[in-house]
Amino acid sequence: MDKTVKLWDITTSTCLKTFSHTDYVTCIQFNPVDDNFFISGSLDEKVRIWSVRDRKIEDWNDLHEMVTAACYSPDGQVAMVGSHKGCCHIFDTSEKKLLYKSQIDLRIRKKKSGQKKITGFQFAPGSSSEVLITSADSRIRVVNGDEFVHKFKGLRNTSSQISASVAPNGKYIICASEDSHVYVWRHDNSSHPSRNRITVDVTNSYEHFHCHGVTVAVTWPGAEARGSFGSRSSRHSDSDGAVNSGRDIPAENSQHNSDAGTSRHPGDRASTSWPDEKLPSAKSSPGHCSSDLCIGAMDVQRRSAWGLVIVTAGRGGEIRVFQNFGFPVQV
Repeated sequence: MDKTVKLWDITTSTCLKTFSHTDYVTCIQFNPVDDNFFISGSLDEKVRIWSVRDRKIEDWNDLHEMVTAACYSPDGQVAMVGSHKGCCHIFDTSEKKLLYKSQIDLRIRKKKSGQKKITGFQFAPGSSSEVLITSADSRIRVVNGDEFVHKFKGLRNTSSQISASVAPNGKYIICASEDSHVYVWRHDNSSHPSRNRITVDVTNSYEHFHCHGVTVAVTWPGAEARGSFGSRSSRHSDSDGAVNSGRDIPAENSQHNSDAGTSRHPGDRASTSWPDEKLPSAKSSPGHCSSDLCIGAMDVQRRSAWGLVIVTAGRGGEIRVFQNFGFPVQV
């Protein structure tokens, strides 16, 4: 809240560089293919591209409205910038400059809805055109190019800086909510025609679980068995071995064998307090499923959720880990 961006060395807990702004900074992201550059948004209505090495502004643009979200595409060629008024500005960043391309305005859709402040972006894995837009009207929208193709409902987001994320395999959308729950929606890319859409698909069905005070929810990439990240930034390449190791998360802990009947709310339990049960590895799948749990053969979509791990952070600074090791029961 001191109107700066600070670069830290986490091994020595020292601040390496400070990048000053004229108002509060709302969002930052490193360029995914060149981490010498990052983008920042501020309440001073400006979006900036910074050079880390030179500690200077490489380029900037005045949007004349407060910037509340910013995100690079996976290839670093495009940047999405969102405002408190609900406008998404698209820039070409291929030359490390902000070259204005187009904009998408959430305000032109159903004017009866009020606040549409953009609170987060995320591009779909391996795509530079399909992006999730989270907004303060409690909606998550999927945009492909400049077309709205899907809308997800269920969460509560009216005043928080909440951002939805996509599972690495692209089949699920995960988002925190102001009602202390984490919401999960199924996401089917095949249902998105490319052009000439007349209507927008709307998904109202979801699964959710309690997590007190949650503000951030993302998937743990190491436990995602099916699907890939596509290209990865060079600064993450050293950890590829650990990410793809297929380790059980959370690990089995026999000392909690007697905790199966604990009365604490399941959403408040850390991963190590789960009952002593062998969880499947990320690369394994269940051998069979009873007819009470699954009707007919389990399709690929259901199997892809087995072992999915979600990491959350809350207002009090706590970090929790949840793992899916069951299938929905038909009611």
